[in-house]
Amino acid sequence: MPSIRIQRMEKELLKLFNNVINYKLRDKNLQWVSISEVKLSKDLSHARIYFTFLNKGSKKKIEQVLTKSSGFFKKEIASSKLLRIIPELSFFYDDLEENARHLEDIFAKIHAEENES
Repeated sequence: MPSIRIQRMEKELLKLFNNVINYKLRDKNLQWVSISEVKLSKDLSHARIYFTFLNKGSKKKIEQVLTKSSGFFKKEIASSKLLRIIPELSFFYDDLEENARHLEDIFAKIHAEENES
């Protein structure tokens, strides 16, 4: 489990990334993108950023746009003075919602089969 300091930094970075996407980046591909989680390494040198989106865009396309914008994100982190060391950024699609929906469907099928018998 990460330290309280790292958890606090992750929350602040989460707010910062969502703010940058919503108000500072003008890319149509990122219109419905939301950052769901930020995970920092113990030495704060790497950040794994997990995103979700509502539109029907390609996961890979959005990941590429976010990766391409990583320089802008780093500049925003530096100007916010949250961290002394600017971490390397890696973006990943957060499939937690899809997995949860899939499990709900499975449970619904099981429940329906139990009611039939």
